[in-house]
Amino acid sequence: MNSLEQAIEQQLLNFDSHGLADLHHANLQNRIDSKFILPLSLLPELLEETRPYYSVLQINGQRTSNYYNQYFDTQSMSFYNDHHNGKLNRYKVRKRTYLDTDTQFLEVKFKNNQKRTLKNRLRCDERAKANGDYQSFIQHHIGLDFDDLSESQHGGYRRIALANEAIPERLTLDFDLWYQSASGGKRIELNGFFIAELKQRKRSKSSPFFQLMSARNFFPVSFSKYCIGCALIFPHDIKYNRFKRTLMKLGSLNGTNPHTASRSF
Repeated sequence: MNSLEQAIEQQLLNFDSHGLADLHHANLQNRIDSKFILPLSLLPELLEETRPYYSVLQINGQRTSNYYNQYFDTQSMSFYNDHHNGKLNRYKVRKRTYLDTDTQFLEVKFKNNQKRTLKNRLRCDERAKANGDYQSFIQHHIGLDFDDLSESQHGGYRRIALANEAIPERLTLDFDLWYQSASGGKRIELNGFFIAELKQRKRSKSSPFFQLMSARNFFPVSFSKYCIGCALIFPHDIKYNRFKRTLMKLGSLNGTNPHTASRSF
């Protein structure tokens, strides 16, 4: 464990904690998201400043969680292209594995034209697979057969999950992101930054986290883990003009040449 990791872990010990079953108002499956791209070196200080306002999720004694995602798309990459082309009503489909609890969900995320994120999910187990629940779940929420989709990428990250039940809002801090093609190509690791995502019923700049960001002159940005992963994995096969500015920023924070970020990670 390096000095930065030690500082993060030390700050997390100072938080009050909550469990998975403790969130009632801050669960927020229907929400407004605000995302920030921040240098990883800022994380210990940010944790210290947010501690009075949030509790941290603790699972099996751990206050950081490990996530593994498998994303799915159509043969024509329509989910990716809808986002790249600025379509207002768009979907993402993934299987998310919570490695610390060994649980998996098939999830559909829908971003509507009001910029609200609606997430639906189905627990993945042998019963659901045997009963054809994957098929009916995807058909119900998207109008496609699950068999019409193919795995487009793998990825993962570490997450610190904070919550304030009283407001209510959740704040997730994701770092150590990695991506890999579904065919098992070279693993792309992004280590120099973290993604802070504030989840609210409606956007409110009176949020303690919003106030902290404004004081530091950090402002919300558009960021999709799935789309950035596609742009990094398939730089010669898909359009990614919409994401070039983000790729340059990530390249700079990750210590690579920002002008060749999509190739040098």
